[in-house]
Amino acid sequence: MTSARSPKGQPRPDFLARFLSAVPLLAIYFGLAALYAWQASRRPVPTIFTDELELTQLARSIAETGEPARRGEPYGLATLVAYALAPVWWLGSATASWAAAKLVLVLAMTATIFPAYGLARMVVPKWPALAAAGASVAVPALAYSPILVEEPLAYPISTLALWMIARALERPTWGRFAVAAAVSILGALVRTQLAVLLAVLVLGALWLAWQSEPARRWRMTWTRWDWIGAVTLTIGVAFALAAAMGNASTAWRNTMVAYKDRIFEHASWAFGALAIGVGVLPVLLGLAALARPRGEPRDPRTRAFVTTSVAGLTVFVAYAGIKGAYNSTVFSTLIVERNLIYLTPILFIATALAISRGVGRGWAIAGAALFTLYVVTATPLRLDQYPYYEAHGLSIAAFANRELGWSEGTIEGALVAVCVAALVVAVALKLLKPRSVGFAWIAGTAAVAVVAWGMTGQVYAAEGERLFSERIDQNLPKPYDWVDEATRGASVVVLGQQISDPTGIWLTEFFNPSVRKIWSLDGTAIKVGSPILTPDLDAIDGTLEPVPGTAYALAVNGVRLQAPVVAQRENAVLYRIDGGPLQLEDALIGRETDGWMVGTSGEPGVARASYTRYDVSEDEPGLAVVELSRNSWCPSKALRQVGKATVRIGPVGIGPDNQPRIEQVTQTKMFDLPDCTGNGTSLQPPSVPWRMEITVEPTFVPKDVDPSKSDNRRLGARIIRADFQPLFGD
Repeated sequence: MTSARSPKGQPRPDFLARFLSAVPLLAIYFGLAALYAWQASRRPVPTIFTDELELTQLARSIAETGEPARRGEPYGLATLVAYALAPVWWLGSATASWAAAKLVLVLAMTATIFPAYGLARMVVPKWPALAAAGASVAVPALAYSPILVEEPLAYPISTLALWMIARALERPTWGRFAVAAAVSILGALVRTQLAVLLAVLVLGALWLAWQSEPARRWRMTWTRWDWIGAVTLTIGVAFALAAAMGNASTAWRNTMVAYKDRIFEHASWAFGALAIGVGVLPVLLGLAALARPRGEPRDPRTRAFVTTSVAGLTVFVAYAGIKGAYNSTVFSTLIVERNLIYLTPILFIATALAISRGVGRGWAIAGAALFTLYVVTATPLRLDQYPYYEAHGLSIAAFANRELGWSEGTIEGALVAVCVAALVVAVALKLLKPRSVGFAWIAGTAAVAVVAWGMTGQVYAAEGERLFSERIDQNLPKPYDWVDEATRGASVVVLGQQISDPTGIWLTEFFNPSVRKIWSLDGTAIKVGSPILTPDLDAIDGTLEPVPGTAYALAVNGVRLQAPVVAQRENAVLYRIDGGPLQLEDALIGRETDGWMVGTSGEPGVARASYTRYDVSEDEPGLAVVELSRNSWCPSKALRQVGKATVRIGPVGIGPDNQPRIEQVTQTKMFDLPDCTGNGTSLQPPSVPWRMEITVEPTFVPKDVDPSKSDNRRLGARIIRADFQPLFGD
């Protein structure tokens, strides 16, 4: 019996032969996926907030209603990752859903190996393609795989889009361009940054048209003035597009005009972190390989891959530079390697191309070596931050510092040595015959070293994320879903104040889907993400409005309600309110979670706090008591200062902003509060709902007084006590 034949007359592999040929690829996929799934299982709680919380809210809403929303508020267009994760929240248990979500993302991100292999097979044989595809998922970026963010799905979609773009440029047809555009749009729906894939497609198509035979013949007729006009027109179009972008986006305008000098710096840092993470050699060798050797036969596949790679490198690096520069103006100075991880498959495939079919031209090797050395040495290592979420490529430097005890200078010297070694490898591969023993030995050793380097970085980055997660987990009440257990899934509103560290609230909301709303008495719930609400005082008996409409209320950080207590964990008390209004028993506002009163940006020299007692129905004769302390702040005698505390008391009133105030001051007391000591006072409260207002001035910044301190808040005093003390109490 003869086997079936293809239209070209070649034997068509049967199913078994195809399966056996795919076994190595599947083995690498499942082996790495198993490793990453195990890493995911050791990460007990989410840590990247508010990203992971917001994605979870969207996915839960889609699972429940089919529409994305955050805390019941419609969201609009959500990332496709939320839709992909929605089914896991049908499992019921938040803990089970969390485990399933991590596994889904691990499997998705590791699946990058398949489109990477397809892209590699366009230019190199099976085994080098297999090595390049496997290396693409054995890098520090895979530490993102168990994190509930967009990268785990964006990474494989981006690689698939690059493959489809290369295929479209290899043999241009309307169908192939439509597929490439569709996958690129799909990438943008997963992560908005991936809209740049459309720019890669457009640039590739323009270059293809420019290099076409009709365009060549047309250019041959140009005069010098034609060339000058073409260049002028191109520059004019570029400026027009930049102006249009500036009119459409304030962020773009501010970055490109006011801070354009930072774009190159941030692009260099991002690329340097990527180079360090992948082992340096794939950047040097991969970039050099894009300049194909003279005399190499013109191959549509190689041309398409090189065009896609150059366009991808240009667009992604430009985006990273602009994104990093913009972040530095509105948020923080970051190394945004996270925005460049999508170039990793291109670099590894280009490296495989160099080893399989020639390294490239001499000038390209020299240029790539200088570029690689520059970006690697220019990149800050951020050894003080581990894990460094924005640039997991730097985890190998953290490993050398924390596990091997190397200093920053030693690590920088080692990275320079690695750059030199990479250049030596590139030159050796250029000079040696491709099929010689020396060539095979150098190429094999370099490949093993690069993969070992990348996996070490991945494992250490994932270990850092695990340790960070465990540190947070240590301070959480157990079980995680204690609110859901107590309410049997009925709706809950969280009410807090002075939420300076919202991690506990975030995770309570994450593991307890019954938490539907987050409110705060002083507006600080804005730090917990949105949407939020600051309720108004409706009556001096502590009644708030609007009515939350939930069955329960979870009061945190010192807030107490006039309602039956259902359950309690440390600084959180669950009350049953049966859909009625919230009614405060009392409220201490202005004390952060560590006890300190802190000055605000609007009034930095004064720290303010207040204690309001709404329920006085069962109060015995007693006093309003305030105890403040600076015992935990004790600098040297020459640096000590004395704070002045003022306490006022009077009946509760409602101000024009519908917030509580003292209607009429009935008593005022002042006292000194020197550093290293504590002090306090007592006042006579009215017989109606009353309020104390406490001020401490001047404030001080620990970091300014003692540079060894990291606290840069403007501190007044720690509130040890501010409440009501019965005269005949225990």
